[in-house]
Amino acid sequence: MELIACDGQWQQGPGGEVICAGTLQNVPGGGPFGLPPMTYAEANMLLGSIGILWAAVFCVRQARRLF
Repeated sequence: MELIACDGQWQQGPGGEVICAGTLQNVPGGGPFGLPPMTYAEANMLLGSIGILWAAVFCVRQARRLF
């Protein structure tokens, strides 16, 4: 995802569109905390890892409760 900035003022056009009264500039993407953006494959791998960790902790807690 690319972000844009306006070095002037943002205005609303007659049809509701957004107009920059200056020059549009690309803002380099960095994601939150300056990290590079994630791909869908990386996000799915992270979510899968979190799910496996959650399941493991849940199983350990249930086993401790039984014994």
